[in-house]
Amino acid sequence: EIRAAYEKVASTAHKSGNLRLATAVMNRLGYSPEHIKVAGIDAFNYQGVGCPHSHAHIKTGDKVLDVGSGLGVDSFIAASECGPQGSVTGIDISKGEVLHANTRAESRDSKNTIFVQADMEKMPFHNESFDVVISNGAFCLAPNKEKAFREIHRVLKPGGTFSVCCTTLLTRLEDEVNWPVCMRVFMPLKDAQPMLEEIGFENVHVDDTDSTMSLSITVEGEEGHGDDSAANGEAMQSSEQASNPEKRRQGVHVGSEEFRHLQDYDMDKLCARVVLVGTKP
Repeated sequence: EIRAAYEKVASTAHKSGNLRLATAVMNRLGYSPEHIKVAGIDAFNYQGVGCPHSHAHIKTGDKVLDVGSGLGVDSFIAASECGPQGSVTGIDISKGEVLHANTRAESRDSKNTIFVQADMEKMPFHNESFDVVISNGAFCLAPNKEKAFREIHRVLKPGGTFSVCCTTLLTRLEDEVNWPVCMRVFMPLKDAQPMLEEIGFENVHVDDTDSTMSLSITVEGEEGHGDDSAANGEAMQSSEQASNPEKRRQGVHVGSEEFRHLQDYDMDKLCARVVLVGTKP
């Protein structure tokens, strides 16, 4: 179900979106002007829920893994930070998104960046392969969070760092309500730090300083209020695309009649966006 949804997103990733809105969203989520400049025209394919780079501290020459790399935006930013002496490998379960990201890497002449189709719960890498692991939104969708984080621990070099942006649950969801698949597999926030420490990570930190789901975004003097779907880049349509179905970019469940009832819920009381950070001893 998750894979099919993102294959659908990949099918329209080549279409241009609202770059001004995308830039405003990334700025609101903590990306620097330099990050946004590096993202360039790929910014409208941004799919994250936060900014993993502020805690990743990527250095020149680092080998970086981007887990759930989507359409490649965070990977391209990471590639600019590690430089040609380093490398970035992005993994994603969506074949279409991997294909698009590799095509964009070639177009950008990003020779130190490659994307492969892989499952975060069973990564195709040797032990201690990477200096830094980043992820932005993908862990929201991992069915087995502990297994995926154990894989991060396995592939990180000693002293390596992870910075994972994800959405977590503040309270138990009502069983009788029809929730999107992403919310059904969100991790309870209270479980995050104990799980990471039990796996063996050190210096574990849960950054919840910017955790609200509702975002106030200003674009060219107009204020709009987004939610987690906007932060995921799924609603970044241009006005022309909104009025022309043939040009419309696909989202996962934005505007779906199936989930219209969720408008009655205060998502800030149900969920929190956080950055999970830690090191491998």
